[in-house]
Amino acid sequence: LTGLEPSRLLIPWTAIAGSWTVSEGAKYLFDRARPFIWDSEIAPLIKTPSSSSFPSGHSATAAAGALTLAYLYPPFAPVLVAAGLLVVISRVYLGVHFPFDVLAGVAIGTATSAVVLVVAGLLA
Repeated sequence: LTGLEPSRLLIPWTAIAGSWTVSEGAKYLFDRARPFIWDSEIAPLIKTPSSSSFPSGHSATAAAGALTLAYLYPPFAPVLVAAGLLVVISRVYLGVHFPFDVLAGVAIGTATSAVVLVVAGLLA
């Protein structure tokens, strides 16, 4: 159980790339302003992103990576899922996303992970 087999590494990277593609495409469809633009009293704690707020790409890719890796390496699932959740929570805390943005990102990451794992299972 080294995790260095290319076929095992391809599964999470495919899920991450797929969730990023879907979330970035959705940003163009929704074009939602970020929290610090809606409310000038919100001071973001990081460099302000210029893309749309909805959905959160970081949340989508964090969920996709955490879930596929947790599926492939069950002993590490609690730590992987916790790390993914920290990324999701941090996006709201940092002032760059609304809560619904990160929930949509998690939904995209979860759906993408499920598709990739099903396809990987069919190809195995």
